[in-house]
Amino acid sequence: MSHRLLWAVPVVLAGILAGEALGQDASYHGTSAANVLKLGLGARAAGMGDSYISMAEDASCLSWNPGAASRLGRPSLVFSHLQWFVETSLSYAAVSIPLGFGTVGLDMAYFSSGDIQETTLLEQDGTGRVVSASDLVLGLTYSRQLTDRFSAGLKVKFIREGLASVEASTIAFDVGSVFVTSFPGDVTLGMALSNFGGTLRFDGRDLLVTQVVPGSPTGKQVPAVLETADWPLPLFFRFGLSATLLSQEDLSILAAYSITDARDYEARHNLGTAITILKLLTLRGGYRFNYDEATFSAGAGVAVDASALGRLSFDYAYMDYGDLKGVHQFSISILVE
Repeated sequence: MSHRLLWAVPVVLAGILAGEALGQDASYHGTSAANVLKLGLGARAAGMGDSYISMAEDASCLSWNPGAASRLGRPSLVFSHLQWFVETSLSYAAVSIPLGFGTVGLDMAYFSSGDIQETTLLEQDGTGRVVSASDLVLGLTYSRQLTDRFSAGLKVKFIREGLASVEASTIAFDVGSVFVTSFPGDVTLGMALSNFGGTLRFDGRDLLVTQVVPGSPTGKQVPAVLETADWPLPLFFRFGLSATLLSQEDLSILAAYSITDARDYEARHNLGTAITILKLLTLRGGYRFNYDEATFSAGAGVAVDASALGRLSFDYAYMDYGDLKGVHQFSISILVE
């Protein structure tokens, strides 16, 4: 019993800490770095409007709730690609493996802007220099099922953000849990505190400048270094639930809801559903509330048995962003039998 209480303590503390950190009156809009951490990963979650905090269908749950990974019960591998705005992209890969002492997961997200032609105020047609922006997130997760209905997990991740020759890096933590109730429909509750940790301070060659000494009669110039501020990560707390509305041999319907309370924007709500037909085809839909542009999403997936590989799934999601049009996300996952 003592080890269960030990695991429960950080989860309770995470909820208290999130309430204190996110309940302040000050506005922090636009004050976070590494905003790639706000993007939903995995076509299954995206198709359901990002209402995925209490769910675990493949290794992409590592990016949503580290406490959910142990509920997979089997090894899982997933690769996902999100085609973002203005020819940028986000690629994601994750693997989770159940071991005797719990489930261990590794995942990586990489955001790339592609090549950007540099322009300046003096050379607005371009300087001839090509630069790029990128984000890298590497995560290591440990999740354990403490009872048949309760699991908890911790994730540590390395975050690096770069632009041209300037970059910053830090370490952050996610902590989460999942609880399966005894209510009809196997109502499942999930919560997670994400991106709790350090700050990002940028450094690099592009911060080296030449400064004219004030009052110098000869216009003497000296080398100088621009100093940047510390930028916090987008800390947020998620809570949600999911339930099976219908469960038959050839048809099942799942519904999910989650709320995200964040440091730098107001609370957002996510609602989604998934309809699975013949255990082969899954149709998904969702809606995002209180977002600036994001609205509905829709998607579909096909799962087939691939002999020794296990259960192979192909998933797609379309997300509408109002005036910004829409984006597409694709995923391939394997759940080993």
